[in-house]
Order: sequence, then structure tokens, then C-alpha cells
Amino acid sequence: MKRTNVYFDGYNFYYGAVKGTPWKWIDPVLLVKNLLRDDHEIKSLKYFTSPIKTYPHDSAALDRQKIYLQALSTLPEVEIIQGFYSKNATWLPVYEEACKSCDTAKDGMIRVVKLEEKRSDVNLASSMLLDAFRNNADVFVLVSGDTDFIGPVNIVRKEFGKTVIVLNPHDRISWLRDYASYYKDIPRDILAKSQLPDSIPYGKNHTITKPAAWH
Repeated sequence: MKRTNVYFDGYNFYYGAVKGTPWKWIDPVLLVKNLLRDDHEIKSLKYFTSPIKTYPHDSAALDRQKIYLQALSTLPEVEIIQGFYSKNATWLPVYEEACKSCDTAKDGMIRVVKLEEKRSDVNLASSMLLDAFRNNADVFVLVSGDTDFIGPVNIVRKEFGKTVIVLNPHDRISWLRDYASYYKDIPRDILAKSQLPDSIPYGKNHTITKPAAWH
């Protein structure tokens, strides 16, 4: 069996594969197993994310994220590693022509709230490199289409001689394809087959339930 570690870019996966779908209640371990051959033994799956900052139109989003991360914490292979979000008001160019006449637009610019995830990419890249240095696995699986990971993927593969598999959650091809040992776009039909149970026992007397908004 091949010792396999998984590095799961939660933010990239969400926006690439499940946003706007009923498949947000994903079991990341099952998803990866469904995409790998049977000779892989998943030793660990590190799930990188950040506590989201909510928009006024969806104030319950943070609660849903907390429930989901609590569900992931019941999976023995999963380690959740969190960064943080910054939330700032800033001016950006207007995209729609019609909005150039809006009361809030000024000289082709409009004031918006901008959310940015911080530290998760650095955490993921550092973790991959450290695990390769420590020889913690034979195969490194990256679930992301983010080309910021070209550097660590290249180093883990070429400098440490490890097999690197990239599972891309986006519809568009990622340039990570040119640097990985193996590359696969995640098929959309696999998402429905890789869901957590709707209800999950938690502790002695508690149950974690899939958020109603995700049905």
C-alpha cells in the first residue's frame, strides 16, 4: 500500500466544485478514495480553510461552516488547519455599464466589501514541504486548482522524489497539470457519491445534522 497524504484546499474546492450545488456536505476522505486506486492508504487528510466573514444577506453562513467543520472533525483521518479572513471596504472598478450611473459609483469606481482568505495557502504549502522533508508519505494528493501551489508541487516531486497527484475542482484546466505526476479534473458526478451522512453521531448524546440550506 502507498502511504498517501491529502492536502485539501477548502476555499478553492468550495468555489470550484460545490458552490451553488446541493453537494456542499462533502466527505473529503471519501471523495479522494473515490478518485484513487485501491492501493492508496490515506494516512492523513489536512483540510485548510478559514472562519468566514459573513455578508449581510447571508448571516447564517458562518454557522453552517461551523457545523460542517464539526462534522469533518469526526473523521479520524482529518486534521483541520485554519487561517483567517480579512474583511475590508475598498473601491473597485465598476463591472456593469449600467452601474456607472448608480448613486454609489464615482469616476467608474464603486465601494465594496472585499473578503480575502489569509494564511491558508501558506499553511498548505508549508505542510506539504515539511511532510516531504520528514518522509511522512509516498504520495501527496493536492485537492486544488490554485497555481500558487506550482512551487511546492514541483519541489515535492523533483527534490524529494515523491509522487504528486493533483485533483482539480474547477471546470477549467489548471496549470498544475504540467507539474504534477498525475492530474485529474474532479468529475461532477462523483460529488453526489461522496457525501457525509445527513446525521452524524457526535460525542455521547449529540448529533450533527446537515444544514437545511444545503439540501
